Amino acid sequence: MNDNGYGPGAALAVVVALVFVLVYLVVIAGVYALVAWMLSRVFQKAGVVAWKAWVPVFNYWVFFEMGGQLGWIALLGIVPGVNIVAVVFACIAAWHVGSAFQKPGAGWLLLYIFLPVVWIAIVAFDSSKWEPGRMTVRPIYGPNVPFPMEAGPGAA
Repeated sequence: MNDNGYGPGAALAVVVALVFVLVYLVVIAGVYALVAWMLSRVFQKAGVVAWKAWVPVFNYWVFFEMGGQLGWIALLGIVPGVNIVAVVFACIAAWHVGSAFQKPGAGWLLLYIFLPVVWIAIVAFDSSKWEPGRMTVRPIYGPNVPFPMEAGPGAA
């Protein structure tokens, strides 16, 4: 007799736990894919190549630069405890990016804070155009955020 202290239900418990973990991972991957796809639409509207939205951490680096913030602050998002700094700067960037997409105001910022996926979906699929001249700061133009050919609210 091999009595290792585990009852017959232990194997079932392990299988159930593995199924839950796999389902969780599939859901997380699906949500990430959905958000990355919507963020790629936002990037395309701003003249940024879409593939940058699919790269973890780098997508927020580009988002920060679109919002006039330093991109490297996105790296703080992976450091426990310090990541609150990245969250604050993400909100500031969202304020500026929202302004450039004709979505200024505290209501849009609150939507980004509490339901960021909904905010990204609205910006991605509405008819607004990228007008960085509406922002109170300039985007950090460079290899990630190309300089627009026309800028400002009156540009055609």
